[in-house]
Amino acid sequence: MDARTQPTKWPVHRALALALVLFSFFMSAYLSRTVFERLPHLEDEVAYLFQAKVIARGDLVIESPQPRRAFWQPFVVDYEGKRFGKYTPGWPALLATGVAMGEPWVVNAFFSALAVALVYRFGSELYNRDAGLIAAGLVAFSPMALLLNATLMGHTAALFGVLLFIYAYWRMERGKHPLGWGLVAGLALGAVLANRPLTAAGIALPFVAWSLVRLARALAAGGAHFWSRLKPLVALSVMTIILGASIPIYSAAATGDPTRNLYTLVWSYDTVGFGPCCGRSSERGEGGHNLERGVRHMRFDLSLMAADLFGWQLGDLTPEAQQHLLYEGDYYPITGVSWILLPFGLWAAFRRRALWVWLWLGVGLAWLVFIFEYQGGALTRDPTWSYIWLAVAGLWLVLPLAVTWRSTRPVRDTWSWLLVAVALGLIMAQLAYWIGSQRYSTRYYFEALPALALLSALPLAWLARRVGRALVYPLVAAVLIFSLFAYSLPRIGLLYRFNQINQDVIEGVEARREGDRPVLVLISGSNVRWRALGSLMAVTSPYLDSDIVAAWLYSPNVRDQILEQFPDRQIIEMQASENDVWFVDTGIYG
Repeated sequence: MDARTQPTKWPVHRALALALVLFSFFMSAYLSRTVFERLPHLEDEVAYLFQAKVIARGDLVIESPQPRRAFWQPFVVDYEGKRFGKYTPGWPALLATGVAMGEPWVVNAFFSALAVALVYRFGSELYNRDAGLIAAGLVAFSPMALLLNATLMGHTAALFGVLLFIYAYWRMERGKHPLGWGLVAGLALGAVLANRPLTAAGIALPFVAWSLVRLARALAAGGAHFWSRLKPLVALSVMTIILGASIPIYSAAATGDPTRNLYTLVWSYDTVGFGPCCGRSSERGEGGHNLERGVRHMRFDLSLMAADLFGWQLGDLTPEAQQHLLYEGDYYPITGVSWILLPFGLWAAFRRRALWVWLWLGVGLAWLVFIFEYQGGALTRDPTWSYIWLAVAGLWLVLPLAVTWRSTRPVRDTWSWLLVAVALGLIMAQLAYWIGSQRYSTRYYFEALPALALLSALPLAWLARRVGRALVYPLVAAVLIFSLFAYSLPRIGLLYRFNQINQDVIEGVEARREGDRPVLVLISGSNVRWRALGSLMAVTSPYLDSDIVAAWLYSPNVRDQILEQFPDRQIIEMQASENDVWFVDTGIYG
């Protein structure tokens, strides 16, 4: 039932949804300041910030400074006299708006608030206001969201883009202003593609299948129906392609080759796929990435996601778990139970048809078990069979549409299946990438959060409408608040000054500054890692015209060359060794 046709029996819904929107923005601002100190803590963030600063000045690439190694930053590439970040331009372009404002953190805070609002709106229209509100609460309080919203990573923007695409497709399908909503859907999917291409592929697959089914039905019904459905899909596709074209345009600007994968300029094996082309194991002569490695990473990451999704786990955040969150990437040592509502959500979504959904899921699981059991799992280590397995899994994912394309199944059933397929499609797509992700939560699966939250909210919404909101809502709020203080804040707080990135070094430079005079910080040391320089990298302009410019004296021979470039700056001397850095006139900061 469309939310607009529902009587307003619980007018507090919108007020509570607005409170969740404001909570999400506030927590992003609060954690970005108190935990991450508004600084990049991962190499990825350093490169994103570099690219955003360049784009904010109207450029895509810049001329490599000399000596280029003195101003090196991780995942920033020097290639044939040009300097640029390795990442696709979608997220850096969005982050550039925050850079232009002088507050890069505000971009993710903005998208986090919009995502919570849109979850509420979509859930209210697809299911009911209770489901929309509870799902919005689950998203707003999710440890994954709280963590990533406070960083400079592009996942929050990608999550909002995925959600906007799904919602715009839903509105397009409803038949009112379909062309306009098709353009919005294409804008959203194109933005995700320009930000996280593999995520876009995993999310788009079920919708491509559903679009073909809709077109087949329209063609069977008559030519007029076909063209009315084709036009918004064409608009969606064209807009996606236009924004996706930013990737080859950026690659061409950087290297002259629009097909060049810029990731491989940092690590030659950093590409999607199976075989010797892909993965760090290829450099070790171990055959490269394969399905066995992909599933191993999936199991590791899902074990953490079971806790990080909503912050529900059986046990406290033990020292062992803390060490895992900071330094490990295998099985999370505590059993997470954030998935506990999903089986009930499937029942609430499909009711009598839930048995068929479970059968379909069982077939997919059987296909996974078969490939690992047959011949002792030898096929999982074969690149060709890895591709075959993934292709068959993709067909399985869209099978419910293929076998029922002539049916008139309820809209809610179809869209509930699409939510399931979005989550599974994203997980399947990531099997083709050679590495997992846990340091900033299981961020490769983060964009599935709204779909999982909506399905998890259904049984609670069912209870609220039958047992009473006055009982269910306070209980849900209590659980969310408890998980916030018992799990989320301690879990995210572990990342305070992670990788030894902190404001102390910057404040130390400011304390030594003479008036408003610009500063050149010279860091000496031969065995220096990026963590020692990371804090100062964040405040050093790619154009080397910021108030603070940091330069690494990797060799005594470059000192005079650097000083000649900055004749009017105050010089502050620092020393570094591996991850530690200190001012020459005091002691170690790292």
